Amino acid sequence: MAKKEFNAKLYGIIAIILVGAVLAVITFSTFTSRYTAYYEDRVATTYVKTIVETGDGYNAYKNTLLSKDGKFGDFIRKTYLYPAIYEGYYPGGSTDGLKGLNDKSLKGEKTLNDDGSLQGKLINTMYTYYELLLKKYGSWDKYGDIFTEYIKVLKLKRNEIFGDTYFDDEVFFTCLEANVSTYGQKLTGTEDEFDKNTGVQTSFAKKGIYEEKYGEDYKFTYTATDILDNPSVTDDSTSYVPSGAKGPVDIEDIKGSKIITVQVKCNNEVVIDGIDIAVVQIGKTWYVDTVMSDDTSPLYNFYK
Repeated sequence: MAKKEFNAKLYGIIAIILVGAVLAVITFSTFTSRYTAYYEDRVATTYVKTIVETGDGYNAYKNTLLSKDGKFGDFIRKTYLYPAIYEGYYPGGSTDGLKGLNDKSLKGEKTLNDDGSLQGKLINTMYTYYELLLKKYGSWDKYGDIFTEYIKVLKLKRNEIFGDTYFDDEVFFTCLEANVSTYGQKLTGTEDEFDKNTGVQTSFAKKGIYEEKYGEDYKFTYTATDILDNPSVTDDSTSYVPSGAKGPVDIEDIKGSKIITVQVKCNNEVVIDGIDIAVVQIGKTWYVDTVMSDDTSPLYNFYK
């Protein structure tokens, strides 16, 4: 009988295939475990966590149908900003050929020469109004009204401070996101900060509302205590019209729908016994549906 030789080349190929297969499984497992949107309970708890941790209903919408098929920022531009920038623009239309308030020729001397001082003044001025909006609506549930009213006042206040009519999406996002961050710091507190070049202290630590109420080492935890099928979504399309960034979602695209009850604790004590968050699955991805999750105000007011 002829002696069989060890085929190193073939063994090497098989080994590479096996190792590749194992790595692929590990990579996919790691990816899906980190990719919140693959799990209905994680989508719901992340949505709740984003709001509770810093009162940030704005960024929480990145977990919703409003971010389907694109960025949340693009939805805001096309639906609320462009109508305020371009005369004659309608949501979903094109800005081609339209001259808007973002035309550089509208920049006045103060805009061109601002060293950041006027921008800072505008941000501070708008923060007061941002807090008034949250107090007025009690949450970010009526995001359309918040965007519309915020943009209207922002245009007026910028005109007063800068002395021109220039307005673009950068002005909006810079101010709003700074206001959202400041509101979060009001809840969480701030740390001492120092100039990295001079070492001079630029701000001092300040306790936030949460630390005052729950202690220095407070910790929030989130648990999906109940997960129920929501057959009214998939079985009764006449009474359900979920809204996405590009308009109503086709009912036939929805593979599943759940109602997730999320409980919030702080230092192991219940602060929100349960809030129901509706989620829908399109493809492999789960999204919070803000049409059915229509009252998140308890997430903003539990500490008061």
